[in-house]
Amino acid sequence: MTVITDTAAMRNTLNRINQDAVDSLSHDGECTVKVGDLSALLMAYRIELNKNKRLKKTLDSQTVVASALL
Repeated sequence: MTVITDTAAMRNTLNRINQDAVDSLSHDGECTVKVGDLSALLMAYRIELNKNKRLKKTLDSQTVVASALL
């Protein structure tokens, strides 16, 4: 099962995080964002990292097979 993280809902979440961060930015460089939005962003990031790991393993194994055929 493939999980798609590039969705309208995720883009809206990212826009809310950006806007909340800009709107609440202090002189000390601190800001406030909603925990649910941040959690969703971090979960999507982890999903994408795992996709990239699986893709790298697949490409590495294909390279080994292709090298063996030469």
